[in-house]
Amino acid sequence: MIDRLQKKIDNIEESQKKAAPAVAASGGASAAPAKPGNLLPQGLTIYGSLDSGVEMVTNVGAAKETLTRVPSTTGAGPSVVGLDFRRNVNDTIAAIGKAEMGIYLDTGSSGQGSRLFGRQLFVGVDTSLGSLTFGRQYSMLFYSLHGADILGPNIHGLGSVDAYIPNARADNSVVWRAKFDKLSLGAHYSFGRDTVSGTVPASGSCAGEDAVDTSRCRGWSAMAKYDDPRFGVALATDNQYGGTGAQASFFNGAAPIVLTSASDEDRRITANGYVRFGALKLGAGWLGRKVSTATTEVKQDTSWLQGEYAITPKVIVDGGVFHIENSAQDRKANMYVVRGTYKFDDQLSTYLSLGYMDNNTTAAYGVSGGGAGASPTAGNSQFGTMAGVRYRF
Repeated sequence: MIDRLQKKIDNIEESQKKAAPAVAASGGASAAPAKPGNLLPQGLTIYGSLDSGVEMVTNVGAAKETLTRVPSTTGAGPSVVGLDFRRNVNDTIAAIGKAEMGIYLDTGSSGQGSRLFGRQLFVGVDTSLGSLTFGRQYSMLFYSLHGADILGPNIHGLGSVDAYIPNARADNSVVWRAKFDKLSLGAHYSFGRDTVSGTVPASGSCAGEDAVDTSRCRGWSAMAKYDDPRFGVALATDNQYGGTGAQASFFNGAAPIVLTSASDEDRRITANGYVRFGALKLGAGWLGRKVSTATTEVKQDTSWLQGEYAITPKVIVDGGVFHIENSAQDRKANMYVVRGTYKFDDQLSTYLSLGYMDNNTTAAYGVSGGGAGASPTAGNSQFGTMAGVRYRF
């Protein structure tokens, strides 16, 4: 079987070699042939990350049961498969595009509300003044956290406190991003921020793009970020507006706040930074959130200190301390995380993550960002562990 497959590949490559001169002579436009052994057109790259394992969470639900499962949404990071495209049109302009899907390895289903390409799907151009792209894309809040949020999309991390953080994307969006030496700038505007329910837990949907109420379900974000090999700082804001089907959850046991009007707002602001001292990296930040309606205003502040130390190039230990305070809903909590990673090579690694969420008597923040069904009841703290393996390609 392998011999027959190899012969088919050899025949395809031979056909490409014979066809290329004919296309060039005729002046016809065609994608450049791939390198031998690679059937993808030149400029198109397939990439991905497969991450899974087993997690355990204590004090789940009113009965305070212990849950053991293969989580859905993340481990050390999410499981994704994507296509990235770039073709230089001339010396100053390149066509770019990306199609990235999220995968739940526990069931084999698509993530982000069962979308085909729920993580990213866009097309645009890249110039010396930055890139301009159109489609389903990340908020600038997502990019601003790179560096200071060392744990990133880990199953125990900032996403446990605010599930929007690893899902900070918008449908129907226009994005500009540019990098000028060490300074990165970006902005996005969405005409209808979320057309599919379930993309962000307990947040409903908000399709927008309505000729009658043109301002509902809009969203925008902006970012300024400075990165040096020794340190970095970032500022960003993310603003979402209400409409039919929209709501905002603080993921702490309180009921979601309904955002029925285009004047209702869910705003997040972050200021963060990081420093490096040889093999040690430290990151710190603040994330402020305010949900405002005609009758309600709720604020929440989350601050963190995280660290990473490479004991050897293959052995890395990282972790963090998070403090969450929501005085309007009388919810407070502290979360503590430590994670150890062993890298077999640049692609394959294994890890163990430990997390503890210490809630006050009224809070029900969960320690796990691995999917629904693992939340505590008010006043109960949680301990969570996950051992997993991650393969990148």
